[in-house]
Amino acid sequence: MRNNNKYYLIIFIFIHLSAPSFGNSGEDVPLIKNQLSNFHTIKINKDMKTEWELQGNMMTKYDNDITLINNPYLNMYKIKSTTNIKSDTAIDPSGKMEEIYLKNNVFINRENLEDDSPMKMYTSYAIFYISKNLVETDRDVTIITSDSTTTGSGFSANMDTGMIMLLSNVKRTIKENDEFRIIEGNQMIYDSNNKKWVVKDTAAHDLRKKIKKKVSTMFNIK
Repeated sequence: MRNNNKYYLIIFIFIHLSAPSFGNSGEDVPLIKNQLSNFHTIKINKDMKTEWELQGNMMTKYDNDITLINNPYLNMYKIKSTTNIKSDTAIDPSGKMEEIYLKNNVFINRENLEDDSPMKMYTSYAIFYISKNLVETDRDVTIITSDSTTTGSGFSANMDTGMIMLLSNVKRTIKENDEFRIIEGNQMIYDSNNKKWVVKDTAAHDLRKKIKKKVSTMFNIK
């Protein structure tokens, strides 16, 4: 009898640790509807062109339609740019790929196809609104371009327009003729199409609080 009790305890712990950490800790662990390992899926738009590709090590869909993805790699294809997004895990709350919540080691790479100018972004948590091609986070972020490295707390990045807003505590280090120049501000806006930065004195605290509330609700973090 003791061995059977240990067996059931091990199964319970495994299911509990494998389930996505959303909602309140008191909620019942949802049942798994289906799983796919080493999956690859493609969305084709009405013009029969590839809109996005998603692949990963494991996709787990629960009976409440919430979907957990391990090691997701998402490619977004637009006329003027491509965006690649990676993270350790991702949660799709609706299971319809309308928005996904990226967690741990989030990496975003945007490339402008007209001038081949990549922009790399690193953070720990982020929300990606797929239909809007918009990424937001309240966490620390690092943005690397061909001539600069910029850090800040919180950002909102529209991958379609190429407009990147760093919300607070921004520091930009620029390399010019083998010399470095530093610009600091409470908020910065970067237009990646013409490579221009605008520095603002006032931080975007309201937007950062709004993003933080959504991220904290999904990941159950402080």
